[in-house]
Amino acid sequence: MKRIFGGLLMLAGALALYLFATRAMFHGRADLGSSYSPSLPLLLVGADYPTDALLLAGAAWGFLLGLWCVITGADEAREVLRGGRIARILLLNGLLLLSSLAIAYLGAKAHKDPATVLVFGLVAAVQAVVGLILLILSLAERPKGIASLAFGTVVTLGGVGLGVLVFLWGGA
Repeated sequence: MKRIFGGLLMLAGALALYLFATRAMFHGRADLGSSYSPSLPLLLVGADYPTDALLLAGAAWGFLLGLWCVITGADEAREVLRGGRIARILLLNGLLLLSSLAIAYLGAKAHKDPATVLVFGLVAAVQAVVGLILLILSLAERPKGIASLAFGTVVTLGGVGLGVLVFLWGGA
């Protein structure tokens, strides 16, 4: 059942990617000209903020979570993933932190509505605080999920560091 759900999540990610690309091509049709550029949708992220940034993040999350469900859906994976539940939540929170920071950055870079950018920035700040609490809890967790703990720590601390640097430099 978990593998079927993972496949559906991956299809939802593909649909979000399709919607992102078609919306970006619609907004970039004036820039297209006679030569086709496959990177045009990525160059136009922020033109229809926050919809395009959310569709792009949704596509990435659909693929990531779907792949995770497909890989861990096997019976053999249950024994490997016994420990480290808090560390897996730490990893998921760190990836959400990076997503929120990216969406806030894209809005600030495109000089969009400051209130919307502020909301995504505040969500990232809350996720940073929760991530630090989860890091402390996952260090005391028994049994430890070493892979999730190591990768989650790097992602969370990297996101916190990136957020602090952006705040100190005054935004985009």
